[in-house]
Amino acid sequence: MKSAVEALGVRVENAEVTMQPKQTVAVGEDKAAAVLRLMESLEEDDDVQQVYANFDIPTDVLERVSAQV
Repeated sequence: MKSAVEALGVRVENAEVTMQPKQTVAVGEDKAAAVLRLMESLEEDDDVQQVYANFDIPTDVLERVSAQV
């Protein structure tokens, strides 16, 4: 894909393979803070290279909870 885009004259700064979930899991406000803390801990671990997840936290819940994390 990168080669095809570059062949059209577009400069590509970054290209990578990523994981996209086929299904997501709804996370309510009662569990959202714990899930976000877990994700943050995993991302900060030097031994972890990539973190993928399939959770779905509604925007309004994410706004309220992210201030707590």
